Amino acid sequence: MKPNINIVALAVLWLFSADACAAFEAAAANPYWMLSETPAEVIVTKFGDELSKPCDYQAISTIVATASGKRVFVAWYAGNQQPGVPLEGINNFVMVAYGDGKLADWGGINLVIRSPHVGKVRCSDPFSWREPSGRIWIAWTQSTGEYSYEGRVHPKRDGQWSRHGSTWGIYTNNPEAPAPTWSKPRRLFDGMMVNKPLFLKNGGALFASVQFNATEINDLHSMRDGVLVWLAKDNGAAFEQIGYVRAPDSPYIEPMLVEKNDGVIWMLMRRETREKRMRFDRKTNQWVVRATIGDGHCETFSKDGGRTFGRVSISPIPGIGSRTHLSRLASGSLLLVKNLSDDDALWLQGKPKQDRVRGPYSRAAIVAYISKDDGETWQGGLFLDDRRDAFRRGDRRTVAYPDTSQINDGSIYICWDYSRGKEPEIRAAKVTEADILAGKIVSKNSIPGTIVSKGPPKGGPTVSDL
Repeated sequence: MKPNINIVALAVLWLFSADACAAFEAAAANPYWMLSETPAEVIVTKFGDELSKPCDYQAISTIVATASGKRVFVAWYAGNQQPGVPLEGINNFVMVAYGDGKLADWGGINLVIRSPHVGKVRCSDPFSWREPSGRIWIAWTQSTGEYSYEGRVHPKRDGQWSRHGSTWGIYTNNPEAPAPTWSKPRRLFDGMMVNKPLFLKNGGALFASVQFNATEINDLHSMRDGVLVWLAKDNGAAFEQIGYVRAPDSPYIEPMLVEKNDGVIWMLMRRETREKRMRFDRKTNQWVVRATIGDGHCETFSKDGGRTFGRVSISPIPGIGSRTHLSRLASGSLLLVKNLSDDDALWLQGKPKQDRVRGPYSRAAIVAYISKDDGETWQGGLFLDDRRDAFRRGDRRTVAYPDTSQINDGSIYICWDYSRGKEPEIRAAKVTEADILAGKIVSKNSIPGTIVSKGPPKGGPTVSDL
């Protein structure tokens, strides 16, 4: 008797369908991005180790000092050139250097933080802070690379973001010891943390992380794109998401939090419109550009401790599409460190932005300002790194992404990156509020820009700064 061909075919089809369903269920239960949920390795390096050497790409630094200023930590993320692999991508890892308060005794790279899934999970965008207790934290983001930050698919999974990235951290209770003891890595919360936390007057602490606005894709996960606001519980033992902000003007939101004198929480964010806005100028009888890519910041405010925020609106603070630092100093003044914009002079005078045909300066200079009236007006203007002349000569290497840390005597440590992908440098300075207000170094113990780490002279190609 011949077998029924239809029955055999159905049986084979059922077997293949069952296998396919099992494979689909297995993939759904263990998606690729789950690789980034494996804790990173924290490697103590020795001088001369391969991991202790500066890299072709070094960027996005953070700085934190002990309260006494005896020890300064600077962290950044790095990577080396590999054919066909983006410098900002799955081969990134975090480097940490220990220095003294004079910014002179840098012993090389002291820690490397990298995923055990080398070449699949990136550790990037570190951030650091000092708790009121003196404990020092270093945090970073872990993510696979299925997408770009904007949501473009990377078929080779060699992009920057998975849309499921998370923030992890380690801490030390003996930061001034010759060899500080670090905790095991711990997952803190969803998203990428890109600025320091806010320690509130009531003793609480707010953290802001980002799920990048994936402008190239829309799906159910898009409902999470934006700023996630977290409240630390039990002195940081756990975190509760209490707020959310949707910032429509930029894929790279990079929020900063400050508590104003009346208790209102001010969130200032990077704005990058990716569009041109025009108006018709009757004097010249032509259309002129009113706003361009990277034009300014946006902001929103919360009156209930970060649980709800109002409408996101354009901030009067000029910007050029780069991370800005905003914090409150011990004196009560506000500190703002950012890239110089064409509109800074008008803004300091309380005048509106100018109409212009071209966009604002690129990342050619970093400048610091002080506000003594809770952000209503700003004074000073200390240039920490000014490359405008080099830009005019055609040298387009940039300075960007400042971060700061203040110590008990009022001194302010500031770090930033220079040239990222071609002889990259991580730089740091020590200044005072008086220096910033004077627009020049007037304090005897201040230290202008010094090099913390410098990449190899061969360098890499100029990369697009994010």
